[in-house]
Amino acid sequence: MATSIWYPLLNIKTLGWDPKVWEDPMAFKPDRFLKNGDEPVDFDITGSKEIKMMPFGAGRRICPGYNLAMLHLEYFIANLVWNFEWKKPANDVEIDLSEKQEFTMVMKYPLQVHISPRI
Repeated sequence: MATSIWYPLLNIKTLGWDPKVWEDPMAFKPDRFLKNGDEPVDFDITGSKEIKMMPFGAGRRICPGYNLAMLHLEYFIANLVWNFEWKKPANDVEIDLSEKQEFTMVMKYPLQVHISPRI
């Protein structure tokens, strides 16, 4: 069956929560995209090798601007890191990653940071 036929019927949320695809899928582990043990992960967001997540769709119907979106995202994050100094607030509050349901899932206690421009 062709990818373009079945993927619109796929529930994207359940794909991201599938323990067969992701180890401990409900845990916040951003480093899972960086490396697998000692080897770097060849992560594919286009769905051409395998479909683990589809932020821009997949197959024939993939967003035509995903390369530009990724370029702008990397540029934006690099400028934030380069132009600002990021520090934890002085109140020494432990970071709590628990969630609460609003329109979407959000952090129960939002992160706080002290940002100052680099001179």
